[in-house]
Amino acid sequence: MMGSLRNFAGGWIAKAFLAVLIVSFGIWGIADVFHGFGERDLATIGSVKVTTEAFRRMYQDRLQQLSRQVGRGITPEQARALRLDRQILGEIVSETVLDDKARTLRLALDDEAMAQHIHEIPAFRGPDGRFNPQRFAELLRSNGLTEARFVDNERRLMLRQQIGRSLGGDIAAPAVLREAVRRYENEERSIEFVALGRKDAGAVPAPTPAEIATFFEERKAAFRAPEYRKLTFLALTPEMLAAKIAVPDADLRKAYEDRRDKFSTPEHREVEQMVFPAMDEAKAAAERLSKGVKFETIVAERGLKAADIALGLVAKRDILDPAVAEVVFALPQGKISEPVAGRFGAVLVRVNRIEPGQERSFAEVADGLRKDLTLDRAKRESLDLRDKIEDERASGSTVSEVAKKLELKVDRIEAVDRSGRAPDGKPVENVPALEQVLAGAFASQVGIETDLIEIRASGSIVWYDVTGITPSRERTIEEARERVEARWRDEETAKRLEARAEAIRSRLEAGDRIEAAAPGLRVEKREQLKRGRAAEGIDAGVLARMFETATGKSANVVAGDGVGRVVFRVTSVNVPAAAGADAKSAAALGAGLQDDMIVQYVLKLESDLGVQVNEAALRSIIGGDAGN
Repeated sequence: MMGSLRNFAGGWIAKAFLAVLIVSFGIWGIADVFHGFGERDLATIGSVKVTTEAFRRMYQDRLQQLSRQVGRGITPEQARALRLDRQILGEIVSETVLDDKARTLRLALDDEAMAQHIHEIPAFRGPDGRFNPQRFAELLRSNGLTEARFVDNERRLMLRQQIGRSLGGDIAAPAVLREAVRRYENEERSIEFVALGRKDAGAVPAPTPAEIATFFEERKAAFRAPEYRKLTFLALTPEMLAAKIAVPDADLRKAYEDRRDKFSTPEHREVEQMVFPAMDEAKAAAERLSKGVKFETIVAERGLKAADIALGLVAKRDILDPAVAEVVFALPQGKISEPVAGRFGAVLVRVNRIEPGQERSFAEVADGLRKDLTLDRAKRESLDLRDKIEDERASGSTVSEVAKKLELKVDRIEAVDRSGRAPDGKPVENVPALEQVLAGAFASQVGIETDLIEIRASGSIVWYDVTGITPSRERTIEEARERVEARWRDEETAKRLEARAEAIRSRLEAGDRIEAAAPGLRVEKREQLKRGRAAEGIDAGVLARMFETATGKSANVVAGDGVGRVVFRVTSVNVPAAAGADAKSAAALGAGLQDDMIVQYVLKLESDLGVQVNEAALRSIIGGDAGN
């Protein structure tokens, strides 16, 4: 939530903190004796207590955020596999110990510095590019934050970063490490290979009923019907509210005047500029120009090139020196100015080309501007309506009851699985933020109030209730026959291709040419391949295996579709000679060492302060075994 507001964490300090959050729990574990917790406490960090409800909110927020990033819902099982709970706990612990250290060191930031920092956050700027108090207030409100809480969060973040910067310093990676990394990244390999697809397996006969029955019985779990959830949801979008909003013409005209710069393109001029150290020299050059000496001649005499004097095609605001800018935009095309007293010396300028500015009329932009204003007002109204809905939800009302009371449209999904498909296998459509809804729905139960989902890019908000659960079950062979036959055919095809690919590899290992070892298959070659670089027609798995294979050796690798095979032989390996790492690589390695130092520092703070976690409470939130 905070990161989406400030779009701020892009430097190495922030990346180092991310590394801390991810690895800290993995290093020191949480295997202490856990007892003596209050019913509402999830963890204690020194004297700070983390409540179960606070962690639950963070966990659900992170699930939604992750779902948006990957473009689909994240199941509880996937979240546990990603150790999402440990990452969030690591974040809480690391921030808490750094906050404690900042207090111990008596670090502080005054209100003036904080105000300047907040004014520089891009998310809070208005159309004119300056800090907009109204937008600031609206964004805080839409994120459920007060100004005091936001300022406090930002202040603590900046103090943590101060500690990180004090630790990082200017650490340089050793030369031997830089060289090893350079050689690793720039090693080149060449291969020859053949790819075997489904068509190369030959005709696979249809399975017999007995084969299908046996195949099904051995893999029943793979053909289970998934768990389905029945959902009721209410989607509040700016477009819904915009239909009832009228923008007066006077407001439209005022908005046009306020945003006039947005609807105009300034005049541009292609400019050349010669700078002289003294005004006398500039006047002497101007005198020669007036007598017919060419501009280019003086440029050459002064040892300058065309690139040295070209300012390019610029608008008036692009010229930093106001005095020069005034002269440039008063000159006719093709003319040379009189000497100008500029900031950096006396100047002669020439205008080679003029591109007139353009301004779109009110009539041209009125429709689009009206739409923008309407949506802006709809977003503000949605905040008021959001508060009303949240008040109703807080009183225990269901989504259906809230919609009925406030005369809003409610929608229902009779059955949907974790992947967003109905029982007929077709994707469920017309549900805003479906991935986030499913992630929350499959982590909840019937009758449990769920958190709203906000789609900040569009300003939409979604509320939903789980109103029914259909448990996963075993399908009968009649229900699953089509899926069973398709999978049986895939496995049979893969067996045939594996046998043929292994025969080819064996012949390559015996020294046969690849054309002889793979008759009837198209032989391809790739030269100068590098680790981690995409290569046409080669899967990432094949590329990785190639760099594990010695020169002259071959390998048989499963293709990206899980059925086909790729057989290759490494024909050459080129390890670059010692030359020293480039500046970019050296800087990245240095930043990595800085990250490691901060990680170790935070781990020591955690050890000194003491951390305990209530595993039972954690399992109740994420489900399953929280320790795995």
